[in-house]
Amino acid sequence: MPLSALCKRALPTLGLLAYVAAGQAAAPQSVQIFAAGSLRGVVTGLAAEAGPALGVQLQPSFGGSGAMRERIEQGESPDLLLSADLGSPRKLEAQGRTVVPPIAFARNRMCIVSRRSAGITAANLIDRMLAASVRVKTSTPIADPSGDYAWSIFKKIEALRPGAEAILQRKAQASMNLVAKPETPTQSAAAALFATHAIDLSITYCSGSGALEQELPELTSLPVPPELDPHPVYGVAVLSMKPEALRLALFLLSEKGQAIIAKAGLVPLLDAPEPAQ
Repeated sequence: MPLSALCKRALPTLGLLAYVAAGQAAAPQSVQIFAAGSLRGVVTGLAAEAGPALGVQLQPSFGGSGAMRERIEQGESPDLLLSADLGSPRKLEAQGRTVVPPIAFARNRMCIVSRRSAGITAANLIDRMLAASVRVKTSTPIADPSGDYAWSIFKKIEALRPGAEAILQRKAQASMNLVAKPETPTQSAAAALFATHAIDLSITYCSGSGALEQELPELTSLPVPPELDPHPVYGVAVLSMKPEALRLALFLLSEKGQAIIAKAGLVPLLDAPEPAQ
């Protein structure tokens, strides 16, 4: 279903439920959120702005969207799932676990993170990814949409270079479970892999690539060319009729909510994806 049609289908229902629920709420309640790891900045912004405005106390847990969905399927019951894709919310809807249809609320872009010394550009990207000496890191598909998006890039490359998909999948599988000891207490796991030279290239969300560059100035990020980028769309599954949960989901789509999304480095829902630089 086109994104615009999905929004049109979901918004009237969500707005009505939130309006009715607002009149029934007797006292502020906490809202338990399962959220994608790439949404930490968004959830922090929601807690600071939406929390006081709506009288909501957020209780977030972070992880891969697919893994979080599986926890819900196994019996856990958060009020909202903020997913890095629409696939997990749609699966929960098909299982009858949602109170409104899945709602798209943000976009992202995929970036290639590598060392500046590697000299990776849009022109030589595919050649460098396929080079035998270059170790490629992705997240785990299914458990984390970032991995699914990365592997969809492999499929797009396959259309240009027959045989490339299998090579890139093998590279990604070889690096998938790598763990490196951080050099400092605050160093991220992703930065540690680069710092210890365990990997040469990582495919990740552009919203998080800037933080990696700040940790290790030797790194640089390159937006995936538009023809290869799967253009990630994030979705929320509303799993509870709790008034505060409904209001919080609606807040995500407001101007203030979309500003929080932009500040966190994601692309607001109604903004066109930016061209590669």
